Amino acid sequence: MKIFSSIRNKIILLLLISVLFFVAWQAGLEAMYAKALVSTTNLTLGITKDYDHIKYEEVNGLYQLRVFIEVDGRRGNFVHEPGSMTQPLITIFSWQIFLFFVLRRSYAFKALGINIGIFFLLQVIFLNLLADYYTSELKQYIFMTIDDSFNIIALILILKDNMLYPVFWRNTRRKAPTNSLKIDNQ
Repeated sequence: MKIFSSIRNKIILLLLISVLFFVAWQAGLEAMYAKALVSTTNLTLGITKDYDHIKYEEVNGLYQLRVFIEVDGRRGNFVHEPGSMTQPLITIFSWQIFLFFVLRRSYAFKALGINIGIFFLLQVIFLNLLADYYTSELKQYIFMTIDDSFNIIALILILKDNMLYPVFWRNTRRKAPTNSLKIDNQ
């Protein structure tokens, strides 16, 4: 499309998509995504544990994850706020929708599947580590490492896409300069 050929127009489009997606996120898309994430995590936890599970609940207008665990025969629960984990998805979804405007559909669908799949899988692993937080120091270390890294992961996925399918810059390869000196044989 000709309208999206300039970098300025692409940036404006990306910002508009981000604002629209943020509004949708606040209007209930976050709750839908978090419920899907919690359901998938509970499915994986159910395979290995009987009691451990996670609930997505609203308390005083704020959403939180309540993690139910059993450690050494004792049961308990604790709360984790999902914001730092789920909010970077706004960035990834905005980017993925933007790609549909500037790339061919096949490339955009491929990037969508890979990025959302990687991000979702990392979040399921993260929530599994959260459920096992008190059972292993290694799991605590990995959890603390990943806890605030989802923004960085989102940025890495976007940079990967921009390297594979240049959107804001083009890889214009120049020919190697040729030697233009002519030697006269006299």
